[in-house]
Amino acid sequence: MRQFLLAPIVACALLGGLPDRAIAQETDAPRLTRAPIGTPIVVTPGQEFYAEIAAEPVPAVRLSRPFDSSMPGSMGLPFDFAIDTDVLVEVFRSKRGWRYFVPPDHKFRASHALLGSLLRGADTVGLRIGPTGAMEWFVDNSLYARKPTLWTRPLRPGDPDITPTQVSVMTEGSMDRLIYMGLSGASHAKIRLEKITGGRIRHDEFIVALNKVGKGIGAIKGAQFTIEVTSTQAVVTMIKAMTSDLGEIYRAPSKPIAQPAPAT
Repeated sequence: MRQFLLAPIVACALLGGLPDRAIAQETDAPRLTRAPIGTPIVVTPGQEFYAEIAAEPVPAVRLSRPFDSSMPGSMGLPFDFAIDTDVLVEVFRSKRGWRYFVPPDHKFRASHALLGSLLRGADTVGLRIGPTGAMEWFVDNSLYARKPTLWTRPLRPGDPDITPTQVSVMTEGSMDRLIYMGLSGASHAKIRLEKITGGRIRHDEFIVALNKVGKGIGAIKGAQFTIEVTSTQAVVTMIKAMTSDLGEIYRAPSKPIAQPAPAT
């Protein structure tokens, strides 16, 4: 089943409190945060002020707190590892029944006091759960080691509590975007609806009528918004989403490289 998340490109949406106005920023990918319905967003021509991204539910675990510890590595010498978030998303299930959970957005670390970081590229740190329910922290630093390498240690007393849950993860290649395109004459604002599917982009353009002071109300594909335009920018406030707001959505993390685990 496909669900949808609303994700405007606004830097302030990552902060605990939203200011009176959010400033749109350029980015290579959507900022995956809850849509600030009712929050004015300042945009200039060509900037996106709203996006709706396809997502799907994925099994996950939630830690009672972020976590850092150590585990034995080469020749039994310990190294440090850390998980800097409380959500880990299931990314892989081995033939022997181990389920691997990894934090999204690379929110993990592994290092040694003398060697520095022990991770490269798509190396991962996370939690794995065996077919009998046994839980282990793991560090897969196969790229760093230049060969399949997986280090593990069982959970210990004092480690965070683990709770099964479910989160929404962004799917590939499906997005609807609303982009402010500037003025059309003196009394209309141009809004582009851009639909991205499987890497292909299709767009339609709409005109929103403005009153004498440059204000108007727009409705596109179920989304509703107010807009206030000057010669150089517009202030857009979303009133209603295209569909529904799932809240936070996550990128799919990388899968472990060392598969199956050497000892399992």
